[in-house]
Amino acid sequence: MKIFKVIRSAEWWAHKLPPLLAIGYATVLMSAVPLYRVSLWLVFLLASLVVGAIYVSVINDITDLEEDLASGKPNRIQQIPEKLRWTIPVACIFFGTIFGYFLYPDLLSCLLYLLSWIVFSLYSIRPVRLKNRGILGVFADGCGSHLFPSLLMVSSVSYITHQEMNWVWFASVGVWAFCYGLRGILWHQFADRVNDIKVNLNTYASKIEPQDFKKQSMLLITLELIALSILLTQLALLAPYIALLLYLVLLYLRYTAYKNQIVLIIKPNSGPFQILMADYYQMFFPISLLVFASITDNLNFIALIVHMLLFPYLIWLAIYDYARIIGIKILQLTRK
Repeated sequence: MKIFKVIRSAEWWAHKLPPLLAIGYATVLMSAVPLYRVSLWLVFLLASLVVGAIYVSVINDITDLEEDLASGKPNRIQQIPEKLRWTIPVACIFFGTIFGYFLYPDLLSCLLYLLSWIVFSLYSIRPVRLKNRGILGVFADGCGSHLFPSLLMVSSVSYITHQEMNWVWFASVGVWAFCYGLRGILWHQFADRVNDIKVNLNTYASKIEPQDFKKQSMLLITLELIALSILLTQLALLAPYIALLLYLVLLYLRYTAYKNQIVLIIKPNSGPFQILMADYYQMFFPISLLVFASITDNLNFIALIVHMLLFPYLIWLAIYDYARIIGIKILQLTRK
């Protein structure tokens, strides 16, 4: 549908929301409250993040329009009449204010939710427009798309389940989310590097050669994996480790069967590729938590089904790849 193209839902629905929900699921599982009792609140938080994501997508296209036209890059906001373009972000601000009202009196969650809106407004809108200010734009996107929403999940779920804030959990989630967020925006900037150079856009990636970014890539993934290990240690569940093993198997199968290159940030000039850990965060991690929750309490099975219905693509793609690649390998062995 046209509206989904305008709000660019394909770019964030299945990729950015499941990792955030996983942090919400994990924070619930660290409490004494059953997951199903918090499900409606998680839906509320999901809806609040969706409104924010729509706002980000639309204002980014509006403020990028002039540069996109100059570089020959398509911009979806052109499909909306000029007089109506700002109605979408204004409506998002209205609904975001309502979500903020219902977060009160949880002041930490209110602050984290507000910071996401502020930082993305500063990222896109002139005269500040951090997107055009090198490394500041990278930090702003990493904070707005991953850091603040992930910490919002921790703070809000902790508040609603009456947990005392686990600051080690809070910090490890923050470092993990920030590093993963930086990898995400840098992937996007390096993918758009040629177009950004055409219009002299001062993104961080436009001012650095891709081959000179290897050390920074290694530093980011190292910090991210250290934070993830602390996160999983704090969670103290077997299910995410089993899911990690299954993910690594799939990573290997895709590499051997499809020749998918494994990248940290910068995608190759040609050929298929897979971003390290992305499928784990987006599918394996949240599903493993929901499966564990369903085993411990059958009522949580509803949450598992709802999650799978909301985010089916990566699940079915993984199942398809497992079946196809393993089937091919079995067939090759029998022929020998």
